[in-house]
Amino acid sequence: MGFYRSIHDRISARPGLCRALGISVKLLPGLVYGAYSLMLLDLLLFRREFLLRSILVPAAGLLIATGLRAWINAPRPYEALGIPPLTPKETKGKSFPSRHAACAAVIAVTALKVLPPLGAVLCGIALLIALTRVLSGVHFIRDVVCGLLLGGLIGWVGMYGVP
Repeated sequence: MGFYRSIHDRISARPGLCRALGISVKLLPGLVYGAYSLMLLDLLLFRREFLLRSILVPAAGLLIATGLRAWINAPRPYEALGIPPLTPKETKGKSFPSRHAACAAVIAVTALKVLPPLGAVLCGIALLIALTRVLSGVHFIRDVVCGLLLGGLIGWVGMYGVP
């Protein structure tokens, strides 16, 4: 609890940092989903051979992460520790694995296959998403690490492992 309380207290004591975190929590996933949409448009127009797989693999990642979250139904840090989140969040449970981290990772790995420079950028953004989810107090570290691993694994198997 001390670790999460320390994070909360340090960030909440700095209003500018708290605002930047709130913006990041919204902006970073939007960047991933926007880039993913543009990538799909590029595939539709120029390289249709990757289009179906680039839709199905992230969809599978979303469905698997969502199903696991509902089945495990782990409490969030603000529930378990009584520390209010730094960004607005009222969801109860469904913390493990982090769906934001899983979706960002599966999209990043998908992009690595079809547009490697974009994939590399999205991998970095996926890590930032995971970090902001912990810093904002809505996920434990284990939630985001497992979300990244789950999404990365689904992306890897779907894009590289299945012929």
